[in-house]
Amino acid sequence: MTDLPTPQAAPAPASADTGGGFFQNLIDMYFAPREAFARIVRAPRILLPLVLYAACILGFTATWLHKVDPVEFAKTQIEESGRADKMTAEQKQAAIDIQSRMMGTISAVVIPLFIAIMLLVVSGSLMFVFRFFYAGEVGFKQALAIVVWTFLAVGLISTPTILTVLTLKGDWNVDPNQVVQANLGLLLDKSTAAKPLWALFTSIDAFVLWIVFLLAVGFAVASKRKTSAALWGVVIPWLLIVGIKVAAAAVF
Repeated sequence: MTDLPTPQAAPAPASADTGGGFFQNLIDMYFAPREAFARIVRAPRILLPLVLYAACILGFTATWLHKVDPVEFAKTQIEESGRADKMTAEQKQAAIDIQSRMMGTISAVVIPLFIAIMLLVVSGSLMFVFRFFYAGEVGFKQALAIVVWTFLAVGLISTPTILTVLTLKGDWNVDPNQVVQANLGLLLDKSTAAKPLWALFTSIDAFVLWIVFLLAVGFAVASKRKTSAALWGVVIPWLLIVGIKVAAAAVF
C-alpha cells in the first residue's frame, strides 16, 4: 500500500505582538514611517533606541567639549545675548570665567537630566492630547516609544551633520544649535534682527518640522487616525512652545 504524504504543518503566523527587528524599524522610520510605527506601537520597546539616542547626544557633547575653547565660547555667548552692554569690564570677565569653568560640569549633569525630562514631558503631553482630544487608546509606553524612536531617527541624521559642518568650518566655538542653517534664521542677521523675530525664524527648522511630522505619524497610528487628522495634535503644542519662546525673547 502506497504511503500517503504526511501533511506539512502550515507555517505559524507572525506573532501579533511582534515589534519587528530594530534595524527594520529604523530603516522604515526614514522610508515607511507609518509601517515602522505600526510595529512599534504594537510592541513598544524603548531600551535600545533610548540607549542609542542618549549615546548619540552624549557622544556629540563629549566631542564638542573636547574641541571647543570654553573661554571664547562663553565670551561669544555673553556678547550675543546682549548682556555684555550692561556689564562693566570686570563683571563681563567674571561672567566669562564662571561660565567657562562650569561648561563641562553642567554638560555632564544637565544634558542627561534634560534628555530624560524632555522625553517624559513630550511623551506625557502628547499622550494626554491624543487620549483627551482624539479619544485614542494611547498608553504611556506607546507614547514614549513613539517619541524615543522619532528623536533617534532625526538625531542620527542631525548630529553627524552638525559635527561635519563644525569640522569643515574649523570653528568649534560656534553655537551648535545655530551652526546648521536649516531654518529661516538664514534670512536674518542675528546682530541686527529683533530678538522675537530671530526666535520665531530659528524655530521654523527643517529638523524640527521633521520631528513634528514623525510624531504626527506615530500618534496617528497609535490613535487609529489618518496622519492629516493627527497632525494638529502635534502642531498646536509645538506652536504654543514657539509662542512662549518668542514671548520670552521679547521680555528678556
